[in-house]
Amino acid sequence: MEQINKNFSVGIIGAGEIVSKVHLPVLSSVENISISWITDADSNKGKALANAYNIPFIEFFHDLSNLPYADIVLLAIPFGNRNPYYEVLKSRSSALYVEKPFALTKQQHKEICSSFPEHNLACGFQRRSWGPNLLVKNLIENKVFGELKSARFELGHPAGFVGSAGFFSDIKQSGGGILFDVGVHGVDTILFCTNAKSFNVSSAKIITENGFDIHTKAKMIIKDSQDNPINCDILVSCLEETSNKLEFEFTNAIISYSLLDYNTNITLLTINGSQRSTLTSLSCSNSYPLTSFQAFYEHWSTFIKGIELKKTNRACASETLLTTEIIEALYKEGIA
Repeated sequence: MEQINKNFSVGIIGAGEIVSKVHLPVLSSVENISISWITDADSNKGKALANAYNIPFIEFFHDLSNLPYADIVLLAIPFGNRNPYYEVLKSRSSALYVEKPFALTKQQHKEICSSFPEHNLACGFQRRSWGPNLLVKNLIENKVFGELKSARFELGHPAGFVGSAGFFSDIKQSGGGILFDVGVHGVDTILFCTNAKSFNVSSAKIITENGFDIHTKAKMIIKDSQDNPINCDILVSCLEETSNKLEFEFTNAIISYSLLDYNTNITLLTINGSQRSTLTSLSCSNSYPLTSFQAFYEHWSTFIKGIELKKTNRACASETLLTTEIIEALYKEGIA
């Protein structure tokens, strides 16, 4: 990553786990970044986090126009509470980094993106900047194992809901269930690694409970930039056992790995499924970043470099529109 030359101030809206456990530690280590303030509707939680990192806490503003300025604003609050912030921030010159999930519909996605310069709006699909995914993307593009034939993503188990956020009891805040909150990472990763440009859902079944999706099984065909078709299967469920793996099948090999485990190895298999070898950091010099902190650091750095150059890149929300389109199509086709 090229060095960041400009100094940027960052304001943080939301003091939840993703901020306390990852964003704040990462931002504290990014050169040329200063964290100007943090706010949260829960003052006690917000103040405790601010004190821990020795940054200013500002009381939650009901009149959001009073929010202090920052060059970049991290919006890390529940999906259903964000619209008022978009309305205020779009009139400023601040760049905006929005945690996932980003949007439920193509129209909503486009409306948010239209309010900001493309290079100034990021989406928190940090696994786009994770070493194993960048490696797999390179393997696909260079046809190292032949043509890519299919992709499969499975996540979940019957032991309970994968998501951990406290607002899952309120569908208006969460926007959806396991597919929308966690499974979307798998959808986005497949699209990113394959450089997908279009898709067609062949079949979809979604089971919901109190409005939350708890089981999604779908088949689709995606097409890459060369219009090559790739069969794609998605299983995201807390009703069935799954492999909890992301798998790409090529003409000459299969690669398989966990998308949610940052300590994962990429397993290389023969077409009949027997293990051939393991791709690790020892055998792959371009496997950085490996840890969650490294991946978040790289995603932030990529976004900031795009702001400096006024160019879009993999961190930008505009690059993830097809992900939202697929989520919308799955809900439309899968829920009877």
